[in-house]
Amino acid sequence: MLATERQQKILSLIEVQGTVRTLDLAEQFGVTDETIRRDFQTLADLHPLKRIHGGASSLTGRPRLQSFLERRNLHVDRKAAIANAARSLIVPGQTYAFDSSTTAFALVSTLPDLPYRIVTNSFAVIEQVTRLEQVELIAMGGRYHPKTHTFVGGETIDVLRRHNIHTAFVSCIGYDPGRGASEGFEAQATFKMRLVQYAERVVLLVDSSKLNDRSEYFFAEPGDIAELVTDDAADPAIISHIRRTLPQVTIAPVAT
Repeated sequence: MLATERQQKILSLIEVQGTVRTLDLAEQFGVTDETIRRDFQTLADLHPLKRIHGGASSLTGRPRLQSFLERRNLHVDRKAAIANAARSLIVPGQTYAFDSSTTAFALVSTLPDLPYRIVTNSFAVIEQVTRLEQVELIAMGGRYHPKTHTFVGGETIDVLRRHNIHTAFVSCIGYDPGRGASEGFEAQATFKMRLVQYAERVVLLVDSSKLNDRSEYFFAEPGDIAELVTDDAADPAIISHIRRTLPQVTIAPVAT
């Protein structure tokens, strides 16, 4: 891997995680600690980040909130594979909830027009489902957050509480095999925590880049998740670890 490519990946990790450790990056990229420290210096000369003891961080030390459009263009092939694998879980006569993740949106974009109900706080999902004539759509109210294209707040939770949700499809910024799924946006994490609480069954849609990672706010423990669907770029060792705590793990093949 070229130094510039590695440095760009390090910068992306800082944006997503807020803080990174020198030792972790050295192990991840198969280089020395000194190489990573030189990468930090190069990046600090060109980008707004700060050096800290044992690593580097964003200026606030917190992850940067990515917009829906930014997230939608990441790992498109992996999300498509996950959507194809999860589509068979949708059957008529059920009520499904979808969060505002781009992976859930990828699944919604492939759904057949059949008589079932969709509950969502995602503006993008609402737009997509209005094209399906047989699907009953429950659009949650609340405060609209334009960067994430989502509705959040007490009104959103009130609507969620009133419905019997058979299966909730959610994603996350990071999935830690020990602690579970986490988010970087507190209001969204709160919504997902309630969704996990109210749904009869939770399916976590998470591309392989997010496995063995964590973000700011945890919203679901491994015991809350009935099935995890990811793609076949996932590290087999990480998948083996995840299988010890989850009843069902589905690996979706990415089209080549």
